[in-house]
Parts: sequence; C-alpha cells; structure tokens
Amino acid sequence: MYTGFFDIINSIIQCSMFMITINYCIEHKYKKNKIQIIALIAIISSIIIIITSAMGNYSLSIIILHIISLMLAILPYYKDKLTATIGFSMIYFIICIISIVSFIIFSLFTSIISIDNKYISLVMILIMYLPSYIISYLIMRNMKFIYKVYLMIKSRISSIIAFIIITIVCDFIISFSYIVNGTDNPIFMEVIFVLLGIFIISVTWYFAIVNKKSNEIYNLNKELEKKINELKKIKHDYGSQISYLYGAYLMKNYDKLGELFKSVIEGNNISTQVKVLSYENSLISRIVNSIDLNDIDILIDEKAKLEDAKINEIDLQRIVSNILRNSVEALNGKGLLMIKSFYNYNNIVVSIQNNGPKIDKNNIDKIFEQGFSTKENKDRENGFGLYIVKELIDKYNGNIYVKSNEDLTEFIINLPLNL
Repeated sequence: MYTGFFDIINSIIQCSMFMITINYCIEHKYKKNKIQIIALIAIISSIIIIITSAMGNYSLSIIILHIISLMLAILPYYKDKLTATIGFSMIYFIICIISIVSFIIFSLFTSIISIDNKYISLVMILIMYLPSYIISYLIMRNMKFIYKVYLMIKSRISSIIAFIIITIVCDFIISFSYIVNGTDNPIFMEVIFVLLGIFIISVTWYFAIVNKKSNEIYNLNKELEKKINELKKIKHDYGSQISYLYGAYLMKNYDKLGELFKSVIEGNNISTQVKVLSYENSLISRIVNSIDLNDIDILIDEKAKLEDAKINEIDLQRIVSNILRNSVEALNGKGLLMIKSFYNYNNIVVSIQNNGPKIDKNNIDKIFEQGFSTKENKDRENGFGLYIVKELIDKYNGNIYVKSNEDLTEFIINLPLNL
C-alpha cells in the first residue's frame, strides 16, 4: 500500500541523478545554476510520474519512459546533445542494473520464504527501494568518479554506441521480466516482440555499415598509396625534362631564359606527404609542425585534450617531441606516423605508432636506459632522448611502454588526469 509513495520518491531521485550528472559533465558555458536544476528536476519528475500513473507497470512502459526521459533530459542541453546523452545513459544503465538485481533478489526471496500478502509491500520496500536510494545517494556524492567514466566513454566513439545499445538491451531484459511473470498486457507483449525484432535488425544494419566504411577506408588508403607513387614518378619525369631543356638553352646562352627554367625546376618540389591533423592549434599538432618529417605521412586523432594531463606543458612537449624524433629516425624519411589521444579512468593516454622496422626483442627492454642507442655512439652523444622521456613521465607518476612487431612500433604513454 506504500509502494505508490516510494515510486514517486524513486522517480524524483532518478530525475535528480539524470540532471545533476548531465550538468556536472557538460561544458561550463552550458551549465545550469542550482535554481534551474531544481526547476528542471521538478518539471521532469512530474511529467514522468504522470505518464507512469497513466500507463501502469507494463513492458512497453519501460521503453516509452526511457525515450521520454531521454528527450526531456537532453532538451535543456540541446547545444551539447552528445554529452547529455552520455550522462543520461550512464545513469540509466546504473538504474537498470539496480532494478534487475533487486527484482532477482526479491523474486528469489519470495519464492524461498512464504510471506503473507500484507507484508509483501514492506519486503518490496526493503529489498527493491531502499538499496536503490542508498546507491543513488552514493552516486550523487561521487560525481568525480562518474565524470572520469564519462570522459573515458566520450573519448571512444565505439564506446558511446555500445553504451546506448546496452541501455536498450537492459530495457528489453526488464520488459521480458514482466512477460515471464505473466503480469503484462497481451497487446504490449506483441509490440515488445516487434520492437525487439526491429532492434536486432537495426543493430545488424549498423554494424554492417561500420564494416562497409572500414573496407572503404582500407581501399582509399590503398588508392592513396598508388597516387603517391604516381606523384613520385611525375616529379621525377618532370624534373628530368625541365633539366634537359635548361641544358639545351644554356648551351645557346639564353641566360635569362635559362635562369627562368632553373627557377621552375627549383620551385616545383612536389611533396607526397599526407598530413591529417585533428586540430591545427593543438599541442600535438604544434609539435608535429615543428619537426622535419621529410615525406613521412602523419595521421593525428585526438579525443583527449592534453591540457587535462597533470603535467607541465614544456615537459609534455619534450616527451612527445623526443618520441616523434626517434620515430622519424626509425622511418628514415619515409613511412607513416599515427598519433592518438583518449581518456582512460584517471589517465590520459597518448599512443604514437610508426610502421618502421621492428625493434629487436633483445633491445626493447633497454631503449629507455641512459646511453643506450642502436646507432653508432662513439662519443656517447646518443641514447638520451628516450631516457629523458622515461625520467619525465616517472616524475609525474605516469608510465610508458613500447610494443613492436613486423607491422607497427607503438609507444603508449599514460599520464595522470587533472580534473
């Protein structure tokens, strides 16, 4: 008889978690003040309570409430829909897990122990509602933890999609619990099965598109390699022809015309380099642009701001530039450099890959040692770059390790996150 009251409290708490989490994760310029947050919680929770009362506890209600709650939570933050969606989905996933676990415990408890009907509501409150309130309180008290998880998810596009799919799967699990227990409306049950079919088809279609895009990128890369080779050939042939004309005219003393042809030869250096930068003014891009890469292709994919790392900018520049210079030397002027950054829990990860020669397995554990170098080192002037890198990273309680095989050599840097 008291469950209706606790349902209302539950709805208010859940709406509070949605709005507080989104507001905590959102960029500062989109944040709402306390009065606005309280007003939003009151409005959204009232709408949810009215809809829940009207629809009742049926399987289809779960999915409809999910969609409506998501729309209501995102609407005030429509300028940053991605952050709002991730924040909402994180809390929704937690709520679903709590509901599923509580329902299982309640079902097992009532099946093992015979309970009088007048005490069922009390048992439900103790097993299903109170633990939910406690966990909700702990979540709202530990927003830093939630924010770190949010950063980790946001920095991986695949994680965002996977997370949304998981929350929908949770909806279907809860919906089927109503169906299995025979408390569902028969019409709603049919609709749920249709929705499940649509969901499975949609997920299959999505991953088919992802696979298709991956193949397209692979084919584009192969085509790009062909074009680069063609450009090299054109450059060689063009230079040879102009040189021949220049020599012929020089013999006839057409000095002015000869100088003109000479300038054409010197001014037509065709670069075959491919450079893809995520952000022109980012720290990584500035470091890359300060290094002579020759004809090395470079791809940068930044999903994390290096300014969020707990490290001095100058030291960060020294770390990245030293590794890049080592990679450029290993590639000997030709090849591919790939730089990625993303968030991990408590860390920012920077990955620097090159497709140069494999590091010998006998040397891979020594490359960070002072004075160690695979180059001629008679004057002891080599072997300090990676040692300095390791020393700096250790200074900031980070870590670095390297993996190398026939295809790629990868330096992986973990730096503490500074909120």
